[in-house]
Amino acid sequence: MAFHDLLGLAAGLPLHRLLGGYRDRIRTSITVGLASVRETVEMAQDRARRGFRTLKIKGGLNADEDVRRVRAVCDALPNIAVRLDADGGYSVEDALAVARALKGRLEMLEQPVAPSAGITALRQVTEKSPIPNLADQSVVGAASALEIAAKRAAHGISIKLATCGGIRHAQEINAVARAAQLGTMVGCLHEPALLIAAELAVALSSPAVQYGDLDGYIDLRDDPTKPRFTLREGVLLASDSPGLGCIVDL
Repeated sequence: MAFHDLLGLAAGLPLHRLLGGYRDRIRTSITVGLASVRETVEMAQDRARRGFRTLKIKGGLNADEDVRRVRAVCDALPNIAVRLDADGGYSVEDALAVARALKGRLEMLEQPVAPSAGITALRQVTEKSPIPNLADQSVVGAASALEIAAKRAAHGISIKLATCGGIRHAQEINAVARAAQLGTMVGCLHEPALLIAAELAVALSSPAVQYGDLDGYIDLRDDPTKPRFTLREGVLLASDSPGLGCIVDL
């Protein structure tokens, strides 16, 4: 990422343009953590008041409780898009039950079964799910993305720079997904805005990227990064500053 930043500085171009420049903004979700139904709704309403139009609800511990939580959020916020991230916590049977119960309410179901369950389990969910199913932890590089694409084991693939090995590897995974006509989501961990800037550049570079999940810096304390990208009503907008467009104040 440092070398890509230097390349952008040398070329006088913001990194998202250097990588392809398909767009200059993308909608991001913001996470609602594991909590009771009431607390989940309260957190969701707080994020909606802050301008976010897409929520990612964390789940995976109890399928029935997750259904209740998502339904409660959808009822309280009918104009908000909702995603459910199971973090690999479901069995195939539970994942399909959740998908059927929440048909028409979820934008996507992310990583329904554990990576250790194998590609076959992920494919079994994908084949029967009425909701788009995205692979996250099952994707650790281009080879795993290729296997998922070849076996049609997911409707889409999540890319995180911190777990796939950087920008070049992210582009490889995205190229595999694009060739297979799978949508991609560029996501994040809890991380400083400097890393978010790199992921944002990747997300903006390709038409294959359908989803953004780039909220990992928002509640981070003492982040030394001073980014030039902006967040407006849940949409991340890139700057025209060369490279990553960030200053790190140490």
